[in-house]
Amino acid sequence: MNTRRRRVLASTSTLIAVAVTALIVQWTRNRLGDESTVTGWTLLASTAGLYLLTARKKLIQMKLGPVSAWLQMHAYMGSFASVVFLMHIGWPIRGIFETFLAACFVIVAVSGMVLGVMSRMTPRKLAAIPMDYHLDQIPALQAAVARDAHQTAIRSADFGEGATLAEYYQRRLLPFFQLPRSWFYRMIPNGIRRRKLLRELGDLDRYLAKQGIASRRSLAAMVRSKDDLDYHYALQKRLQLLFTAHVALTWALALMITVHVVLVYRFQGAVL
Repeated sequence: MNTRRRRVLASTSTLIAVAVTALIVQWTRNRLGDESTVTGWTLLASTAGLYLLTARKKLIQMKLGPVSAWLQMHAYMGSFASVVFLMHIGWPIRGIFETFLAACFVIVAVSGMVLGVMSRMTPRKLAAIPMDYHLDQIPALQAAVARDAHQTAIRSADFGEGATLAEYYQRRLLPFFQLPRSWFYRMIPNGIRRRKLLRELGDLDRYLAKQGIASRRSLAAMVRSKDDLDYHYALQKRLQLLFTAHVALTWALALMITVHVVLVYRFQGAVL
């Protein structure tokens, strides 16, 4: 089954599941039943189903279908669980524990949605860069580019007009090559600083002779390489951190849900 047909089937199944759940809740309400029990167990079952993706990743050697299909099922099941959560939760929320539980669920749901969008957008953005870098290799490559830039700047000082280029390197390029990018860049990677530095380097050509221009071009190429590495690192690290936070909060949510179920049935006298 292709991706489009699978998406249509998953969307239709999710809408049907939401409609059936809403009808059951309404039927229970009309008969003065405990609708919170219906939505609670439905929410518990759908939330438990979200952990199937983790199990599938651990059983990667087994022929259980592509991980992409399980990831899609995870996304639609999460959407269903979010709708049931809105049916289940009471307004206003009472109790400190219930408030934390609801907040944790919302954060997990939102982070999952953001993670789903970013996992689609990040590969497309990285594909625009000619070279492909593994996250673990990037720090060493960044250090190598910084060393090459430093050596090029030092060599440029050996000829007369090269002092202009060396001074510019000391003032503007040294922080770019040696220091980590700002937290804002790591959150929202962009090419603003790259374009500014390349424009400033180009403006130096009027003060440079043939050797100086060659060094300037080498430094410009290194600025591009360093910025590409920074861009790769920021996007991959951002995705990695978000995934780690999503998984950690998911397991925290599982623990809180377990406590919540025990407290509910303890309050009702069903658990001693």
